[in-house]
Amino acid sequence: MRFRLSSSTSAGAGVAALALVLAGCSSSSGKAAVNDAPATTSSSAAPATTAPATPASAAAVKVIPGSATGKSPCEQAAPTPASPGEIGTGSGGSTATETAAAVAAEEHGGRGAVQQLPLTPAQQSELDAQMAAAKAVVARYPTVKDAEAAGYGMSTVYVPCIGAHYTNLGLTGQFNPGEPSELLYDGTSPDSKIVGLSYLVYHPGGPPPGFAGPNDRWHQHNANGGLCFKGSVVIGGEDTTRQQCAARGGRKSLLTDIWMVHAWVAPGILCSWGVFSGECPSLGGQLGGNAFEGPYPSKIS
Repeated sequence: MRFRLSSSTSAGAGVAALALVLAGCSSSSGKAAVNDAPATTSSSAAPATTAPATPASAAAVKVIPGSATGKSPCEQAAPTPASPGEIGTGSGGSTATETAAAVAAEEHGGRGAVQQLPLTPAQQSELDAQMAAAKAVVARYPTVKDAEAAGYGMSTVYVPCIGAHYTNLGLTGQFNPGEPSELLYDGTSPDSKIVGLSYLVYHPGGPPPGFAGPNDRWHQHNANGGLCFKGSVVIGGEDTTRQQCAARGGRKSLLTDIWMVHAWVAPGILCSWGVFSGECPSLGGQLGGNAFEGPYPSKIS
């Protein structure tokens, strides 16, 4: 995999730290979730956003009752979310969740669409430009083959609700809507198609500046000691114990100061839980397979 490293000293240090963490891990399960969120969306092809993020507090954010029915392909294929950080406000993925039992308790919480907060005209204009930049990425990397040719490598298998993740560590130093560090696909074959984007960013001290407005709720994967990695591939979720991870040949690792947000902007992918939702209810399929396998195939074009 080839990396594009940032010229910034702090960003470069963050990339190096993340690379060392991933290289030192031996096993992880990429349990992921992809949900749709009917958020107001628009964004420009501007480079990195300069204004600081202004995330809403967890107390101010509510999951819309009834938005998760249990009948979507995502919920049927994966009755339990891949990570507590990918549902609701995303706060469940923090280091404060210290046990596998706590992970399980939080995963049974707020799945579904999160209420969207209003934007100012200036925020809406900036978001529209950012969304345009994000959609241009989808057009550049329509298949896994295109992602790999551009330096992205598989970091999770296909996971219902969130897709297969392909990561370029060289793009983790800052948020740029036109250069996401992760691309999401409906499988891992060379011709598998893109279903969304994921912005994985190294940012000490809290979420990075991101999409304009308060609706891009960033999450982490640090509950219960973090994910289980084998090399740079996730082979186990946060509910995996250290013993279970070791038995798979992996190692649990915290991704301290690493923040993530999804953007469901691919054509034909309707994510009713919101454009920035952790999970996309349309994405069913089979773990380790693709979006169309199993008894609950995805409802995407």
